[in-house]
Amino acid sequence: MSELHKKRIEVAVNVWGEILNGSFSSREELVSYLEEVYRTNRLEPIRGKTKINIWDKELATLYVVGKYGLALEEELHSFQNLFDIEVKADRTISAVLEGRDPRTTLREHFGSEDEDHVFRVLRLAMTSVVLGFMNEETFIKILAEFEKAFPELRENFASFKRFYIAFRMAEMIASGKIRNRIEKEAYKHAMCVKLNADKSAPSDDFIRDIVVSTFRVPEHRANGVLRMA
Repeated sequence: MSELHKKRIEVAVNVWGEILNGSFSSREELVSYLEEVYRTNRLEPIRGKTKINIWDKELATLYVVGKYGLALEEELHSFQNLFDIEVKADRTISAVLEGRDPRTTLREHFGSEDEDHVFRVLRLAMTSVVLGFMNEETFIKILAEFEKAFPELRENFASFKRFYIAFRMAEMIASGKIRNRIEKEAYKHAMCVKLNADKSAPSDDFIRDIVVSTFRVPEHRANGVLRMA
């Protein structure tokens, strides 16, 4: 899937050039610049239906590309003011994979068990999967641990799974790996089983929106695969 995100990664690399040159003194400046560069390059952030704080959330892409794509782990310490949320989320992920309790770890790194922080952690993990820096099995393990630790967020986890499945299916359609309705239904079922998300299957309309808006697939092609009018 990395070819699908080639432009996104290239843009992130270029933005890192500006970061390393000391062009940004605050997270807000970086977010504003990222939005401007994405719009110039006709790129959409990784998103589902919501656009709340979406450009701030897209800094997860910069963080992942910087740390794993450019091997800038040491340099990230110098720019922690720009990536404070992502650094804390990354540390939380590492702790959870070591067997630590997600709720305790979240409180340790973020100072709270806030719902937004839960999903910032999961978004960073998802972004790592999408860009090819984390395998899906690891992501599913992290997600399952958070589900166990935060049962009160059951509906939120269901929505997040719906988004993840829709995004991955959109990738498959955009890359030509899902070519018709039968393949689409088979893949959707397989993903729901894998994520223990039998009640979180995304609608074809949701998938279509991501295919067309994020991956710039022509509407007629998306409609053909999804069998929409």
